Amino acid sequence: MRQTAVMTFNLRRNSWMDGRNAWRCRKRGAAEAILSAGADLIGTQEGLPLMLEELDSLLPGYARIGEGRDGGSQGEHCAIYFAKEHWTPVEHGTFWLSPAPEKPGSRGWGAAFPRICTWAAFEAADGSGARLAVYNVHLDHISGLARERGAALAAARLIERRACAGEPAVLLGDFNTRPRRPAVAQLSAPPCRLVDAYGAYPGGTAAVGATYHGFRGGRAGGEPIDYIFTTEDVFIDRIVVDRDRYAGKYPSDHYPVIARISLP
Repeated sequence: MRQTAVMTFNLRRNSWMDGRNAWRCRKRGAAEAILSAGADLIGTQEGLPLMLEELDSLLPGYARIGEGRDGGSQGEHCAIYFAKEHWTPVEHGTFWLSPAPEKPGSRGWGAAFPRICTWAAFEAADGSGARLAVYNVHLDHISGLARERGAALAAARLIERRACAGEPAVLLGDFNTRPRRPAVAQLSAPPCRLVDAYGAYPGGTAAVGATYHGFRGGRAGGEPIDYIFTTEDVFIDRIVVDRDRYAGKYPSDHYPVIARISLP
């Protein structure tokens, strides 16, 4: 078995309305959160091009895959960062969570914005032959139907590739909904049969608490909206919600979520 760590991290887009929590005040903390987690593969959400360029400079050991939801480098990204020393991308792409998945900027099912899934298949750089595919999504915050069908589309693409390439996979991201809602619940049921990594959390999903906190901190009375799912051949050793401050600030309005996993 090969061990690695994956993370989902909504960076919170750069907005002047955030005042002291604007990106310029948080970018070093965001990089520190990634580095302190020791994650090899990180799915980020809400990163705008200039934000990601600044994060690139703070993470010299990582490289980045992904495009914007408006096409090319335009708009928010669901970027995937990978530790160059440990993983090498062999294939990657982006598709839109809409009835026209290959059409940049397309929206569907009442979504307020274009929503995307960026994916990449990686091979271990140590020559062991270990492989892992990562699918990173940011589901819509308005339309429940868009969340449900978007998650189903991403899972279907993952399962299709799993059947052809035979590699284990993870589906992660900001789902913008609670655990028992259809967008999330369907992933553990047939035909998806993905494994919710929160099953490895002490006390299970009910004990996780909020992963969105709006820069206020805390966890009481909340439920997660950020998730990591895996195929059944991945062993989940541990999952952690990072509620720490860095340089006195939360690095985002979402907590990073890290899963330590073992691969066949």
